[in-house]
Amino acid sequence: MYPNKKSVVCLAITSVLSGGVFAQQEESPQEQVVVWGTKVSSNSESLTTDDLSVKQADHMSDLLRDIPGVDVGGTHSVNQRINIRGLGESDLDIRLDGASQHANMFHHIGSLTLNPDILKSADIQVGNNSVVSGGLGGAVYFETKNAKDLLRYDESFGARVFAGYASNANQQGSVTVYGQLSDKVDAMIYGQQISRDNFEDGKGDETIGADGDTYNVLGKIGFEPALGHRFQLSYDVYRDKGDYSPRPDMAGSANLTLTGDELVPTKYDRDTITGSYELDTEHHKGKITLYSSETEIDRDESVITSRWATVRHSRNTATNRNIGANIKFQSDYQVASLNNQVTYGADYIDQTSESAYGGSKFMEESAISTALFAENKLYVTDAWSVTAGLRFDDFERKAVTSDNSFDDVTWSLGTEWDVTKDWTLFANARSLFKGPELLETFVRYQDVAYLADDIKAETGLNTQAGVRFDKKLNDHFLGMNITLFKTQIDDYISTDWDNATSTYRIRNAGDMEIKGLEVSATYAYDMFSSKLSYARSEANDVTNGGPMPNSYGSSADMGDSFALTLGYQADSIDTMFGWTSIVVLDEDNVMTGADIKQGYDVHNMHAQWIPHQIPDLIVTVGIENIFDELYVSHASRLGTARGATTDDYEPGRSYKISAAYQF
Repeated sequence: MYPNKKSVVCLAITSVLSGGVFAQQEESPQEQVVVWGTKVSSNSESLTTDDLSVKQADHMSDLLRDIPGVDVGGTHSVNQRINIRGLGESDLDIRLDGASQHANMFHHIGSLTLNPDILKSADIQVGNNSVVSGGLGGAVYFETKNAKDLLRYDESFGARVFAGYASNANQQGSVTVYGQLSDKVDAMIYGQQISRDNFEDGKGDETIGADGDTYNVLGKIGFEPALGHRFQLSYDVYRDKGDYSPRPDMAGSANLTLTGDELVPTKYDRDTITGSYELDTEHHKGKITLYSSETEIDRDESVITSRWATVRHSRNTATNRNIGANIKFQSDYQVASLNNQVTYGADYIDQTSESAYGGSKFMEESAISTALFAENKLYVTDAWSVTAGLRFDDFERKAVTSDNSFDDVTWSLGTEWDVTKDWTLFANARSLFKGPELLETFVRYQDVAYLADDIKAETGLNTQAGVRFDKKLNDHFLGMNITLFKTQIDDYISTDWDNATSTYRIRNAGDMEIKGLEVSATYAYDMFSSKLSYARSEANDVTNGGPMPNSYGSSADMGDSFALTLGYQADSIDTMFGWTSIVVLDEDNVMTGADIKQGYDVHNMHAQWIPHQIPDLIVTVGIENIFDELYVSHASRLGTARGATTDDYEPGRSYKISAAYQF
């Protein structure tokens, strides 16, 4: 039916493994092939890569941990915490189909409810280098698939079924139906379920309170009235339910020590509605997104009979709702025969945080963020460009603790010089701004929390410089990216519990500095590809000495990390093989009296078979944590609490197999 499909599939897979190196080869329109996967791009690497679903991801850590400067903490389904250069999710601008996922839900649970399987792309900005985005530490923009991404050749309709099994310890399946309803209208509906059991760590100890189910249903409809114009409406429903440990950010052994084997019936839900208009013409492109994204925790804490706050012995809920609009356009124009590209727009987020205990409303507070920005890239020559931008931020806090407003004008300045067609030098500087966060939604302490009278918004400066190298020599490709950076955060805001007065204090704790480097190198030849990366950062408290603290009260340092990825496409057997190794060194820049963050090395392998005789079938097998390493990500919970070791140990060895068939 598809005469050239074998070579096309091989080309697609090899292209993806090598980060698009071979994608420049000519293909006729009827030879194009769509393979389910997630395009992952990062400014700390010279190339984009696609996971082609070979990682069989069921947690965001499966997708992002091998990117220099990025880690994902947490092992539980309700605890996915993206970390960039030591800064957590509340310091990042994280979007899902344009909808802000900003929240501060609960220190034992992450604020993100994301399904990696349906993601079309993940664009990761390591460090904040542009006024186009907010956040102190960078941005992560996730985009989910739509019908246009999945339709192949001259298809009008299609479907995909998927089933997967992991020995340690989950099963998942999904069904996707999509089609071109008319010349101008397309639609897709996707449904997925993951059933999780209690996994075993690298020592063979079984955790408790991870047994539950996750569901995700996504519906999209698109309308394209004319070339270059697209309207889209989507509804994304995410449900996570189970009898979970009271502290999902800690190991099962810690929960056993603190509250025995008691489990809490938990629901963690998200509903996201987005409507968008996208423009894509020769000189102008951009997008307008309107959205509502609501996340809710529902826990029946009345079942806890051991040590627990009496006022929480009830069914309790907390809700974070983001209603917003994001406008971003890019236009090309000329001034005095010089080419320019300007990016401009606005961002508005109305965040509402509310909680109820035993059916009685406890609090409701909000924060409204408004921003206007414009950034211009001037091409002084074909090889040299200069970028400058301005951003105005207004942050209005309407909280139980106080009604305060903060605003500032920040700027960006950058340059790129293509020294040769292979070598590029770059440098950026960006001033920073962030107002004081709302207190965690699911802590019952808003009435005893205090915002310091003299509190200031966090400000600072992020600077970085580096070099990129990309060269193709016949069937060989070499790529490299080196980035040196320093992030200064002035008037760093800390939220501390004071045992003596039983109050929360929100105050400026001093000035912080994070500095380091990220290196990535890629080599590809014929059907072989490889990538090696290294990241190092050091986060220090300049005012008080010692390391910079994270939200756990631990050190924000991540430790030196190395990542190696290898891939090979065996044409004769229609199979792609891959290997990933991550090595993290000990981190001794820790709080006084704390143990060092132990280093670790973890290795994964996978193989994916797309048979020439049945080209619509994809079978993937893999082994994660091959050598059964006992380890804790440096972005996860570490340390002790009331005599319990809280280290959030990762799952041990797991055998994975999955199959997908696309009709």
